Amino acid sequence: MRVCLYQRIPVLLFLPSLFLITESAAPGSRFPLESAQDQDVGTNSLRSYQLSSNEHFVLNIQTRNDGSKFAELVLETPLDREQQKMQEMVLTSVDGGSPERSGTALITITVLDANDNVPVFDQSVYRASLVENAPRGTLVLKLNATDLDEGPNADITYSFTLYTSEKTQYVFALNPNTGEITVKGTIDYEDMKFYEMHVEAKDKGQHPLLGQCKIVVDVTDTNDNYPEITVKSYKSTVNENIPVGTVIAIVGISDRDTGDNGKVNLSINQQVPFWYLSVYDSLPIHLMRKCLFSSSFNGRDFWGHRVNRPTF
Repeated sequence: MRVCLYQRIPVLLFLPSLFLITESAAPGSRFPLESAQDQDVGTNSLRSYQLSSNEHFVLNIQTRNDGSKFAELVLETPLDREQQKMQEMVLTSVDGGSPERSGTALITITVLDANDNVPVFDQSVYRASLVENAPRGTLVLKLNATDLDEGPNADITYSFTLYTSEKTQYVFALNPNTGEITVKGTIDYEDMKFYEMHVEAKDKGQHPLLGQCKIVVDVTDTNDNYPEITVKSYKSTVNENIPVGTVIAIVGISDRDTGDNGKVNLSINQQVPFWYLSVYDSLPIHLMRKCLFSSSFNGRDFWGHRVNRPTF
């Protein structure tokens, strides 16, 4: 009598080829694998499983009461979708025959995003310069924040924080979708020489995360103010025998602009018998008597803006 002995190759049946695992899965999480099927019995039956080398998963093999074996993937180290979105491993089943027979199956792990990244601005502090009287709608600057997550977890909206004063929010508008900051109020250097804003970028995850930045806008002065002449005190009438050189009036001249825009000079009608003493800036001007006449002052700033002020 002739006996024919043969050994069958273990077959992996119904093994899920794709696992969808969130990157927030905790180490120790288990993912069952479909058991391999081997029609042999005894020593020739399925003996073990092997998993190809990888960074995150190990294989845990369990034995049932009937002696059959099954395997499960165990997460050993945390996943990070931003570093690796997908990974593949090979699962091998080995029987106990001689020679050994084996079967393989490809396992694909797709890592799902978790909202674990904070939106980050290109700069922590932005600076911009703006000319006073800039028209409404003028673009000041465009903010940009990025989020390494995906989907809603990476969608960003911009808004002023509570650290931004109401006055500043009245002057500037912030587009929540584009991050553009534009002028919506009056920019006056003499009122505010700079503005400070604080903006947050918030994602749309189930548990939103946010990042913040600061914006400083420096206002540039323009020559939009005329010189102002003020008569601090004066005598509208004097005695005819008042000594020559007597102080008749103390006159002040100023300009709210700055730099060259705020530099002023004063002149007096040359046809009248009065003169004034040259003094340092910001000090009174003394009008001296030559004889009794009416007079007026002319004030002019650096760029030629003029003002006339009658005094007597």
